[in-house]
Amino acid sequence: MSQDLITPIMRIQIELALATAKNDVDTLRSLEARAKHMALSGAEVDAAKRGRSFDLFVDIAVKFALAILAGDEAASAAARQQLILYQVPEIASELPGLVRELALQQLK
Repeated sequence: MSQDLITPIMRIQIELALATAKNDVDTLRSLEARAKHMALSGAEVDAAKRGRSFDLFVDIAVKFALAILAGDEAASAAARQQLILYQVPEIASELPGLVRELALQQLK
């Protein structure tokens, strides 16, 4: 199961990217504070907010999550294929559920 593969650091970067894409300023502020508490550098936080990461797997996961959010089937399929090629298909399987979970949390 990819719960071990989707680390807290990866998750916070995904959350930052999604909150930025949704222009959710309140959530973004909270996430930035959590990210700094988790020892992410300002550059890492900024990269996540731009939909990127310095870590290859996190970068692909962030792009995949953003593609899911946008409903971009082509980008989702490309990112899923990259994760499969890098032998982490579990992340590809878990990300759609994580994006849905995060969307539901933000509705509360």
